[in-house]
Amino acid sequence: MAELRKRYAKQPEKLQKAVLELHAEEKVSPFSGFLPSLLQLPAFFLLYRLLSGGGDGGLLSHQLFAAPLDGHWADALAGDGLFGPAGLVYVGLFLVVTAVATFTYVRTRRAAAVAPAGPGTGALGKMLPLLSYGTLITVAVVPLAVALYVVTSAAWSAVERAVLYT
Repeated sequence: MAELRKRYAKQPEKLQKAVLELHAEEKVSPFSGFLPSLLQLPAFFLLYRLLSGGGDGGLLSHQLFAAPLDGHWADALAGDGLFGPAGLVYVGLFLVVTAVATFTYVRTRRAAAVAPAGPGTGALGKMLPLLSYGTLITVAVVPLAVALYVVTSAAWSAVERAVLYT
């Protein structure tokens, strides 16, 4: 891919055609990276179930700064509000998630501009980059411990993709 990008840097149409030929030759789908994301869903649901069950003296009895690990964003808002100690923990998380989602969105859009769209991928190709912002919703509704896992996983994945696919 890097060689093709260099060779056709000033010719996007030829680059698109060469990438399509490479995908066909190697029998690789442009959406092949999507399946590993789906494979981690059972682990995420198990983690959510374990962490949302509560319990005394366990992981969920701890805090991250002023926010309890078993708490939710709604709890922080109901307590001291958005700019209270617990609310600020969530504000920080939302800022990190927004930065990671924007980084992922920009990389996905660039990749979509280079990779040719196959038949029936028009709507999916437009929606796929926006999925990274769904993490914001996840962080808002799950317990803080799960939100930390989601943020860490998303950031790790974004950095990993940037390093491996650059």
